[in-house]
Amino acid sequence: MASNGFARRTVLHIFWCQWAYWGTLAMAAYSYRYLPKGSIRSALVLTPVLPALLIVAVAFWIYAACDEFIRLRILRCVVITAIAVACFTLGYFFLELFGFPPLSMLAVNLFGWSVFNLMMLYVIIRSR
Repeated sequence: MASNGFARRTVLHIFWCQWAYWGTLAMAAYSYRYLPKGSIRSALVLTPVLPALLIVAVAFWIYAACDEFIRLRILRCVVITAIAVACFTLGYFFLELFGFPPLSMLAVNLFGWSVFNLMMLYVIIRSR
């Protein structure tokens, strides 16, 4: 059975969700660096959580709307991302034992999202 691929509208949803996430992440990094401590800074630092939830919701929506072949590819993306993050964190754990500085969870989060986004982009391009 042939796959219908992703509609252009779906790709635009993914693009705008990613744009919102990376924009709010840049805003949070800027506010953390340059704003004085207070409630406004705390609120701005926490804003990337909302677009991240939007990305999860859109990913679930895409997963539910796809056929079995594309669902299998999306699950493969999740598994490869989990393996990459596990290997990365385990490897850096040993590097920390040798004296490297502790790694922020932000770096692990950005690494995981980047791997997942690249894998999903590959699935979208291949399904067209």
